[in-house]
Amino acid sequence: MLAEEQVLRDRYHIQCQLGQNSGRRTLLAQDLQTQELVVLKILTFNSDFRWEDLKLFEREAETLKSLSHPAIPRYLDSFELHLPDRQGFVLVQTYIPATSLEEWIKRGRTFSEEEVTEIAKALLNVLNYLHSSNPPVIHRDIKPSNILLTSDRSAHQVGDIYLVDFGSVQTAVREIGTMTIVGTYGYMPPEQFSGRAFPASDLYSLGATLIYLVTGTQPADLLQEDLLLEFEPATHLAPSFVQWLKQMTHPNRKQRFSSAQSALATLEQPSLLQLPSVASATSTPLTLQKPDYSKVSLHKNAETLEIYLPPETSNGGAGCPISFLFCFTIISLIALIGSLPSGNGFLILMSLFLLAVACSSLWQAFFISKVNTYIYIDRKSIKVTQLAWKIRRLVFQASRSSLYKLTYVKRLYRRDTEAGIMEVPPELKIWATEGAINYTDASSSYRIGQSISTDSETRFYGYLTTQELDWLAQELSNWLELPITRE
Repeated sequence: MLAEEQVLRDRYHIQCQLGQNSGRRTLLAQDLQTQELVVLKILTFNSDFRWEDLKLFEREAETLKSLSHPAIPRYLDSFELHLPDRQGFVLVQTYIPATSLEEWIKRGRTFSEEEVTEIAKALLNVLNYLHSSNPPVIHRDIKPSNILLTSDRSAHQVGDIYLVDFGSVQTAVREIGTMTIVGTYGYMPPEQFSGRAFPASDLYSLGATLIYLVTGTQPADLLQEDLLLEFEPATHLAPSFVQWLKQMTHPNRKQRFSSAQSALATLEQPSLLQLPSVASATSTPLTLQKPDYSKVSLHKNAETLEIYLPPETSNGGAGCPISFLFCFTIISLIALIGSLPSGNGFLILMSLFLLAVACSSLWQAFFISKVNTYIYIDRKSIKVTQLAWKIRRLVFQASRSSLYKLTYVKRLYRRDTEAGIMEVPPELKIWATEGAINYTDASSSYRIGQSISTDSETRFYGYLTTQELDWLAQELSNWLELPITRE
């Protein structure tokens, strides 16, 4: 157990602990050679250790070696830790005598719009430096506790700003996500939930941090509409600054600023922003068009609305799961045949069970790949039928007058007490009163479509994309004269 007064490597005299987090400890120490205070970040091998932690730890050390900026702690040393009760790695970096923004807020400090703007400019300069590296250095965990501010506040200066904790840093832009998801809920942009990060991801995190400074409320606790943070009611900011923050925290990274430099230039020259006009806010919204790639068909006139939904495994990718299940079935059959000569009853039963599961799953995949869905609505009723293997069945029916709302789930991520952060795929439903007849379950709603992925451009085994759901939701809302309820 590391304790105060202990000396590591005959050089670093531990003073106190600064922080601790699942296998990592941050200590303040005095370098006995230079007499300067330094920060020791220690990764230890314990029950919480993951090899991914070591990779991130080494990447942080290598990244700090390559950086030289007055607002970023400097790399000083690194070494392996060998103690009787502890093994691990140590990273030594310069100590910055400043307080985190998180701690300032907890102490009751408030920030004016001018001070928040000054903080934003300082951090955008840091991000411009990081993102201009080759390859770009993406912090991936910008939040109030990782931003330090000195206490030398004056009438014209908020204090000196520092960006710390590069433990989640990424040094390569990946279009394809990885299984490693790092960041902090509330400050992470949507793309980081799928393991992807870009320079624009840091802009989102910075924008969320600034919103926390002006509202005093964690971004995760703010109301959201289609993942857009609703922070205006809790602030009194200039319209141009509100719009700038909205663009910084847009859920679609392509709708954010193209770079930290662009965000900084716009912040310094608010006239570059295109503020929404009153006319555009009250005019008829843009009509959504059917995506070019979509196989969904929709026909409507004054009396009827007909929608055809292709099989959920017909839009590219159906062959993959069916071929996999087919191979699994063959392997299960071979295992059963191979187990018969042994006479081992348990082995034979297990093989039979696996074969039964494989056959059932294969049949279900084949069946689903042939299910065509037809939605027919007129002035009197709604009927949903499914056609598969030349067999047609009625799955939902209700009177037209009983339809009372459309719900569209577009809040893509939510916290769960047991599962942590979970993904909620977009889903469009139509609801009827209790007089509805639903042949699939006892509820009075019918799921018209679902996107298995939250990526608006990605479909998986034929499920509808979010763009298709956007289009269908608008068409149904307009024809049925029902509002779309966001959930």
